[in-house]
Amino acid sequence: MSKLLVALIAASFATVAGAQAGATKQEKAKTVESTTKAAVAADNPTGKDMAADTAKAKAQKGTPKALPDKGTKQQAVSSVTKADAASTTAQGEAADVAKAKSQKGTPKVAKPDLKDPNVQKGMQKAATQ
Repeated sequence: MSKLLVALIAASFATVAGAQAGATKQEKAKTVESTTKAAVAADNPTGKDMAADTAKAKAQKGTPKALPDKGTKQQAVSSVTKADAASTTAQGEAADVAKAKSQKGTPKVAKPDLKDPNVQKGMQKAATQ
């Protein structure tokens, strides 16, 4: 078992070393240069993008915030949390219980007998259509 592991490690090392040795310095430099250019192009926004962002910022500059201070934010969060908890516990459980009771007596769909030749022919026909 240990010989097998040693052989696998040696083979993977040889594969990686061979892949690295195949590329010349010029090919590696071209790859690095193209990747660098792509990264720089992605980081630098165009003039249109900057103009749109500037216009959006100017439009929002004078508008008041919806929740200006920490106290109002906490009140909003607590009221939403209380409302969600009340609706989930009382109404949600009642709806789930009613649904379970209504489905209790319904029969399950019978599974087809896959050994039956008629069923097999029907399945083949459905698969080809």
